[in-house]
Amino acid sequence: LTVSDAPAWTTAAGNLGTVAALGTINFTVAATDATSFAVQSGSLPGGASLNSSTGAITGTETGSTATTTYTFTIRATDAQAQTADRQFNIIISHGATGGALFP
Repeated sequence: LTVSDAPAWTTAAGNLGTVAALGTINFTVAATDATSFAVQSGSLPGGASLNSSTGAITGTETGSTATTTYTFTIRATDAQAQTADRQFNIIISHGATGGALFP
């Protein structure tokens, strides 16, 4: 008798980070024993793609016209076809981020 656990996420749910409009998107999600990754719901920012083998989310942002939060769920699948889903988001920022005071 062999017991095989479903993939366990090692990347925390929630915000992966913020990218400036037209900026380079470069994030990676990971789960133990996962052999593939797929977007289950929601959408990645325009210009971004998910590498189904490595969990890398890469590309150059395109298409947003205002600061936007892209929320999506990724499914990790292992060799026994067991799955685990987790929700993430990426913020595409337009304009200044943070603040500064000038005298």
